[in-house]
Amino acid sequence: MASSREPDLVGVLEAAYALDLPEPAWLRGVVDAIRPSLDEGLGIAAYLYDTMDRPFRVKHLVVDGCPVDASGVARLQDPAYDDFVRRSWIARAAMTASETPGYDAHPAVHDVLRPAGIRDIMVVNAIDATGVGCWIGAPIADVRVLAPETRERWNRVATHLRASVRLRSRLSSARGGPPETSGAPEAVLTPEGEIVALEGAAETARGTLRDAVRAVQRVRRELRADGDRALLAWPALVRARWSLVDDYAEGDHHYVVARANAVEVQPIARLSHRERQVVACLSSGHTNKETAYELGLSHSTVRVLVARACAKVGVTTREELVAVFRRGTVS
Repeated sequence: MASSREPDLVGVLEAAYALDLPEPAWLRGVVDAIRPSLDEGLGIAAYLYDTMDRPFRVKHLVVDGCPVDASGVARLQDPAYDDFVRRSWIARAAMTASETPGYDAHPAVHDVLRPAGIRDIMVVNAIDATGVGCWIGAPIADVRVLAPETRERWNRVATHLRASVRLRSRLSSARGGPPETSGAPEAVLTPEGEIVALEGAAETARGTLRDAVRAVQRVRRELRADGDRALLAWPALVRARWSLVDDYAEGDHHYVVARANAVEVQPIARLSHRERQVVACLSSGHTNKETAYELGLSHSTVRVLVARACAKVGVTTREELVAVFRRGTVS
């Protein structure tokens, strides 16, 4: 594991969904929440980025207790050409930097990291399908490959960060578009799951939304000390459409808002919208299990959707399905 301390993952998720904060303060809050879980004495760094930017650049850099300063971070970004971006920022959600092909050949690894006593970096990388992401790295003093359970834990954390990055982007750029692309609220509930208001697609998901809100409150009240169970119980999306956000208070009354925040997908014919969402997750390197968690669906539902998409496209394996999806040749 990256740390022997029991992480407060509930606190990390609460910081992730603090959508009322401007980007710099939001990122600082996430760093403050996650640092006790990842920092092994060499601090932590974080930034927001867009993989479409060339030259590659970072936004709102936070360097907290880390021996590498902003200029050192810039050195690490210098060779961020297309292939390197694909092998690093787009590769995995939870990883160590040494798992990136070409890591040892990176000049800044030898010129910047090694002199500071850094042999590797534990990375939580939340990149949305649009190419916008949040990178958090904790330097470590030894080269490491993550244990499966550690990778799964931080993959799930990255899923929530990714949902937040996507929703923040939608809310900041919304211009009265449809709910699914503008992050519009479609349901308001009390923390106990009582329905206050429903509209649009939420009208057919009353029970599901109520159960999801109650699950989040149970996590906060009962599971804070058990991070992995808390992650399992707190949905990143509800029915592949809604993110749950503590949105506002009126007097002594607090409310939870379900905001439309579906994973963005290509408008490819023949596949249903849900099938496209599943295949988009697979094309990002997700397993069926990770896809189920990402979308708030059951594992069995994802298996059915993958099989159905394969049949519609005329392929027999996941790999073939992803290849067709990436080429955009489904018609």
